[in-house]
Amino acid sequence: MMRHEEVPIPIHSALDEVYGESSQLEEAQLRFHRLKTKFHKVFGHLPQLCARSPGRVNLIGEHIDYEGYSVLPMAIRQDTIVAIRRSEGEKVLRIANVNDKYQMCTYPADPNQEIDLKNHKWGHYFICGYKGFYEFSRSRGIDLGAPVGLDVLIDGTVPTGSGLSSSAALVCASTIAIMAAFEENFPKKEIAQLTCECERHIGTQSGGMDQAISVMAKTGFAELIDFNPIRATDVQLPAGGTFVVAHSLAESQKAVTAATNYNNRVVECRLASILLAIKLGMKPQDAILNVKTLSDVEGLCISYASNHGSSDPNLAVKELLKEEPYTLDEIEKITGENLESIFRNSASSLDVLKAAKHFKLYQRASHVYSEAKRVHAFKDTVSSDLSDEDKLKNLGDLMNASHYSCSVLYECSCPELEELVNICKENGALGARLTGAGWGGCAVALVKDSIVPQFILNLKEKFYQSRISRGVINNNDLGLYVFASKPSSGAAIFKF
Repeated sequence: MMRHEEVPIPIHSALDEVYGESSQLEEAQLRFHRLKTKFHKVFGHLPQLCARSPGRVNLIGEHIDYEGYSVLPMAIRQDTIVAIRRSEGEKVLRIANVNDKYQMCTYPADPNQEIDLKNHKWGHYFICGYKGFYEFSRSRGIDLGAPVGLDVLIDGTVPTGSGLSSSAALVCASTIAIMAAFEENFPKKEIAQLTCECERHIGTQSGGMDQAISVMAKTGFAELIDFNPIRATDVQLPAGGTFVVAHSLAESQKAVTAATNYNNRVVECRLASILLAIKLGMKPQDAILNVKTLSDVEGLCISYASNHGSSDPNLAVKELLKEEPYTLDEIEKITGENLESIFRNSASSLDVLKAAKHFKLYQRASHVYSEAKRVHAFKDTVSSDLSDEDKLKNLGDLMNASHYSCSVLYECSCPELEELVNICKENGALGARLTGAGWGGCAVALVKDSIVPQFILNLKEKFYQSRISRGVINNNDLGLYVFASKPSSGAAIFKF
């Protein structure tokens, strides 16, 4: 029997096969009816098919996927649906949205077009999938023929800027819709890798977690996602606990702030790995050429640690990297090469170098190595012989330690997230942490099933009420910003 990442994207003819039989199904039926009605109104015909891809909440393993380490997310019920139809007439991509806040975007039907990163438009995410699918098809020797027009309508319920991967859900659903419109289908692991590469067209150096879980998720399971190659292992969470997701109401604009936030950390990790490699005996040129991530140099760090009575790669970080920030000149003295030369093939990394004044290599490496250990401790706890109650307590402790590391060492939190995480812990959460890229977005809290309703009421009173009073959000929309979630299903194609 094939592993579930080896099978293609499932094709369904009925909504209940994905959305179940509860109120979630009724909501989905309304959404799909509205989607088809608006599609006909905007484009004059019905869609050929639809694709959906969910958002995700990362339970543990933050900012380590792009360093080659495993992560442990689960899909949430909120998703993005893309309705699509090939148009043999005008060679134009027309991309509309059910939400009138997003104006229609039009692009030429040209898979070689460049995305204008200086002029950020929501439709660019669809173009990421469009370009990526054509590139992937060419690499597989698949002839898609001359480009044709596409009519596209999108409906998303993953809150934007929330750290729940609304962008990945849109890119994944778009790519899968385009693939299905051309009557192709590929194994989930190939789609996960493809969509990860797609998002890089918009300037984000994605590590692949968001796309992998969105594509490969299974109802009822979180997934341990491994990379190189991409693989998903089911993780059955202990009984008696629920994850509550709560939005800090500070928007995390990953693509817009990449040079100072997300991509900055990617560059700092690369520099930390190169410096560690050099200090552990590798020739500078070999380190620059061969060391791309902290996982590449982990073996050397462990060898160093074992010579000092330890197995912890962080011992090498503590002994060989200084806690004070490094300047550009200090790093170039150690590497013997200009940093712009090292990153010459990455425009997004060059943007980081232009914006950065210093680099906190000790802190970033310390976070990555300790967070990677926490992911496996989380998985080991779930599969241990402990009682469910003890498992939940240990998982909560790991989440708390993860948040501290994200906040203090990786500095990807913000005041609103700190306030929200503290309120979660003060009101009965076994553990709470920021989730997603950070710098805004959501926190996730592990809560005993028995107190979930009261817990959500307490968050409303102690975090959201003052913001409702100030008009930041509408009281009727609170369910969009704080909700309990069980692990949901992954990407799917609908042909009715």
